[in-house]
Amino acid sequence: MKPYLVHQLLENSADKYPDNIAIKHKSRTITFSDLYHEALRIKIYLLESGIKRGDRVGILLDKSIEQAVSMFGISMAGAIFVFINPILKKEQIEYIVNDCRIRFLITTLSHHRKNKLTVPDKALYMDKDDIEADFPRWHEIKENLQIDQTPIPQIADDIACLIYTSGSTGFPKGVVVPHRTVVDGAKIVSSYLQISKNDKLISVLPFNFDYGLNQLTSSALHGSTLVMHQFFLPNDLLKVLKEEEITGFAGMNPIWVKLLNKKYSKKPDYDFPYLRYITNTGGKAPRSIVTKMREFFPYTKIYLMYGLTEAFRSTYLPPEELDKHPDSMGKAIPNVEILVVNSQGEECASGEPGELVHRGALITRGYWNDPEKTRKVFRKNPLLKGQDYLNEVVVYSGDLVRKDDEGFLYFISRRDEMIKTSGYRVSPAEVEEVLLKIPDVNNVMVFGKETENAEQVIIAVVEADSLQIDKKKVMKECKKRLPGYLVPHEIYFEKSFKKTASGKIDRFFIKKKLMSIEESDEAQRT
Repeated sequence: MKPYLVHQLLENSADKYPDNIAIKHKSRTITFSDLYHEALRIKIYLLESGIKRGDRVGILLDKSIEQAVSMFGISMAGAIFVFINPILKKEQIEYIVNDCRIRFLITTLSHHRKNKLTVPDKALYMDKDDIEADFPRWHEIKENLQIDQTPIPQIADDIACLIYTSGSTGFPKGVVVPHRTVVDGAKIVSSYLQISKNDKLISVLPFNFDYGLNQLTSSALHGSTLVMHQFFLPNDLLKVLKEEEITGFAGMNPIWVKLLNKKYSKKPDYDFPYLRYITNTGGKAPRSIVTKMREFFPYTKIYLMYGLTEAFRSTYLPPEELDKHPDSMGKAIPNVEILVVNSQGEECASGEPGELVHRGALITRGYWNDPEKTRKVFRKNPLLKGQDYLNEVVVYSGDLVRKDDEGFLYFISRRDEMIKTSGYRVSPAEVEEVLLKIPDVNNVMVFGKETENAEQVIIAVVEADSLQIDKKKVMKECKKRLPGYLVPHEIYFEKSFKKTASGKIDRFFIKKKLMSIEESDEAQRT
């Protein structure tokens, strides 16, 4: 049977390749057969705990085999899995739990205690010594796995998961992802990457990131091995690539910047004969990074990719086109059409800037609890021209791009003020709201500043007339209240913000003034 539900990816591989290693994490491994049986236990645990079809179940775990077990078990139970990044603070975690009304949380006692979580009421602690105390049938299910394997009725259009991503209002938005999108995403991406049962993929990206999830589902689809690795130090990652004979590696700019540092790039003992391909995602890779990637991995195929959570993957540049179009995002992935449209909803001519619009496969359902934003992003196809009663939905990305005469796409900029940093899309309002809670802060403005690596860093400008506040104090509060990727890189102070005629902060003036000061300081230093 062809898989059309997330857990069927695992069921098929457990049937075809039961003894293949599904996942390796540090010194631990688990076969597809054992992964299936462990997921089945989670399913039964959830059902006997009162979880119903369509309920939301959170996964608050570090990168581990248990993450995958939990995801597949939740899918088997007919529930909706929600990966929660463990680097988030209590406020962000509880916001997600409350926003989508998570009924059950799979986590650890250490995470629960560290964050002093008060919601939800029910939880399964994967690090608890005696799970059987909470669920007497835990070991019974492990020993007799024929118990209650009746599938929960589900179809491909049912919701598989929610992926929380930053929203323009400052609060994370849950992108509603059906089973069809997750499964088709695994099939389409793995088709052009030519993933097979013989591959060993390294999992560096988190599962709450759409491409990180895609790696897990792609490996499950083909019976290949996923090697989990928590990236901190470049040398550790290089060692894993070599020793584990990794064949597929997906990264993004913050990883490449660290990995391709000159400190490591000329070491003769780094050779990767098994590394068949590497892919880039999470933002445009500047030519300087692409050049270093080619020097560091001379025999490896490089795929440059573009995607957005609302439509999973959109474009890719094949390795054979890299020399001719090094700055391009490529063309649409299979079964997808990428439109470039102007403000009138008309298709742009070659070279004319316009908004990237995703049409076809992998479109998600909208934003949980946010019909207004859903209407702005998920719209009718603008090219139907009088046939909009057909109700075809496309995704407006908010990214400005252009297309050349050959149809290759090139990224220009974001249409909105979202900041792309450390692989995350960050709303300025998300940081501003936290800064405004700090005593003596009257007002705040946050924006992103481009670096030479095509990444952005977060800049905060604080309005404060009190002598009791300084940069050190604000930075300390930020680190206390925000996960690392949301903490401002620089903080500046103003006694009073310039306002527009309507009384709003004149963001353009303040940003321009600040950038002029920085350029002047840089000139003096050089």
